[in-house]
Amino acid sequence: MYRLEIEHNAEAAHRFFHAKSSSKCRSIHGHRWRIILTLKAADVNEEGMVIEFGELKAAWRTWLDTHLDHSLMLHVADPMVQAIRDVEPQSRLFLTLGDPTTENVARLLYEKAVAVLQDLHYADVVQVERLRLEETQVNCAEYVP
Repeated sequence: MYRLEIEHNAEAAHRFFHAKSSSKCRSIHGHRWRIILTLKAADVNEEGMVIEFGELKAAWRTWLDTHLDHSLMLHVADPMVQAIRDVEPQSRLFLTLGDPTTENVARLLYEKAVAVLQDLHYADVVQVERLRLEETQVNCAEYVP
């Protein structure tokens, strides 16, 4: 078994709309998110690689930079969404179906990584093993299906 990891970071803010147990997180606050994607494969190809890192990094990091970096993550039902759009329609909002907790965002990013592998036509030989999302140096969540 081979395992590969690629890292990226994104500056993004979030706030919890439903979480009653975390009153501090109901305020908009930001993090320097560290995203660690771990892939696995049973074997290497004829060139001795599981996947060409450059191709994967370009696709994965482009998605992260386009959708997550310098965004504000909000629950789709959060009234802040409309308030922000009314004042600043061009704001970078990243909307989630649940509160954008580190756990929920880790799972969402895992699912996006799977889609990136499918788009690159690697899904039959490489699988996403886990997605680790660090919101600070001391807090993180991993999603492993």
